[in-house]
Amino acid sequence: MHYQQAMDDFLLYLEVEQNYSSNTIRSYEYDLTVFRYFLEKHKRSTDLSDLNASIVRRFVQDQMLNYKSKPRTMQRRISSLKSFSNYCLKEQLMTADFMAGIKAQNRIPSFRFI
Repeated sequence: MHYQQAMDDFLLYLEVEQNYSSNTIRSYEYDLTVFRYFLEKHKRSTDLSDLNASIVRRFVQDQMLNYKSKPRTMQRRISSLKSFSNYCLKEQLMTADFMAGIKAQNRIPSFRFI
């Protein structure tokens, strides 16, 4: 299945079945669209069966190095991609989890008391 079609189905699922707020859905849509743009820019397939963890790692690297994305932003994008991947697996839109082995870095802020 094509990425965009699966993404549209996923966003509809979040809205209708999960009753997510419009702001949350917009955030998911933005994060998933950024990933799709990355795939297209780097001439990668947008077929779900062609996605893998290596591509996701390159996406994270690209976002951090070329767009100076902050760790919190990347945590959210990884979370969005994980939710999307889980949905695609549950709906049998793909057979392999392209997010397997990808973990968001949970950084604990350090506080300095004076």
